[in-house]
Amino acid sequence: MKLNVSFRFSPNRVVPVGTLYQNGRDSAFEYAKSFFAEKLNPAPFRLPVKNGVNVFDWSGGMETFGMFEDSLPDGWGRRLVDVMFRKRNGRLPTVLERLACVGSTGMGALAYEPEDSPALQYTEFDLAAVASDAMNFESGLAEDVLPQVRRAGGSSGGARPKAFIGFNPNTGEVCAESETLPDGFEHWIVKFNTKRDGDCAGELEYRYYKAALAAGVDMSPCRLLETAAGRFFATKRFDRTDNGGRLHLASAAGLLHANFRIPGDEYEIIFKLTDALTHDYSAKKELFRRAALNVFAHNRDDHLKNSGFLMDANGVWTLAPFYDFTYAEGPNGWHTLSIAGEGANPGEDDLLRLAVRVNLSVKDAKEVIEMTKEACFSIQTSILPHQL
Repeated sequence: MKLNVSFRFSPNRVVPVGTLYQNGRDSAFEYAKSFFAEKLNPAPFRLPVKNGVNVFDWSGGMETFGMFEDSLPDGWGRRLVDVMFRKRNGRLPTVLERLACVGSTGMGALAYEPEDSPALQYTEFDLAAVASDAMNFESGLAEDVLPQVRRAGGSSGGARPKAFIGFNPNTGEVCAESETLPDGFEHWIVKFNTKRDGDCAGELEYRYYKAALAAGVDMSPCRLLETAAGRFFATKRFDRTDNGGRLHLASAAGLLHANFRIPGDEYEIIFKLTDALTHDYSAKKELFRRAALNVFAHNRDDHLKNSGFLMDANGVWTLAPFYDFTYAEGPNGWHTLSIAGEGANPGEDDLLRLAVRVNLSVKDAKEVIEMTKEACFSIQTSILPHQL
């Protein structure tokens, strides 16, 4: 099996990237000759643009190259794809078949052909019905889902059920996701609740969002959507532009070809990526602000896939806005990424050591720490889950 891979930055800017092959368990990727002239380097560290065939190495415990691993749904989205595919074919899909199911509907600007995803058409739909159906499926109360849920959630990542939607922030109206949305509508993601996280998961994540804003962290606009099925956290997609364009999204895990599910990495590695891609001191300071916020607000699920970078159609890289910020215990109660070697219970001293290691001024680090502590303290009754 083979898939043609392209960047769809806009309807008028479609760039062939290359061809992804699979034969049994073996897979390989080759950049298109025409791509060399584009001066784009979407995976500079582990899949740099060069002549020849790149053979995938299974030793890292991943399913495919990091650039394409970022396109694969995981958790909730993977279950949806598996159900849809098994129903039609009587078996689970291969990696390339999963990417074909994503097609052009995934996060970022990558698209895969031939596409095996349902056509997206603009229709109004009942968000409460979609939420109820998705939550019933996630909890095991239903074996299948509505076509609307399959279409809206089959390309999403993360553990919690979610859906891509069109949202009008001025009127509060919601519509089905489509490449082109009606006037006033924007591309958003809505997350639904689970039995494990409880009915207050959306409210908790929204309050964490408020804490992040108070700490000066860059996040996409978020809302708490009220429906008959519950209150759900929603956020504007930062991989879509206001003029209908798309941006390439690469996680730190994807760029490093690293299995984000395995703890033990250091925050320093993301700082090195930020330096290499952006050459921007302010981006490094922003990243330190996020690390401090994760420490003081007890978000220990701070793995490499929860830090991302955006590349535009000209090949310019920027640090993506902060995302997936909420209360989380992490593996065995530890941070997934350690702070200057401390993962169990990092504090202010560890953050200052991290600042020195990544060449952030101590003055800037102390200012960030104080601002972050104040932001968390000012709403501490909002970020403790047992008080919701």
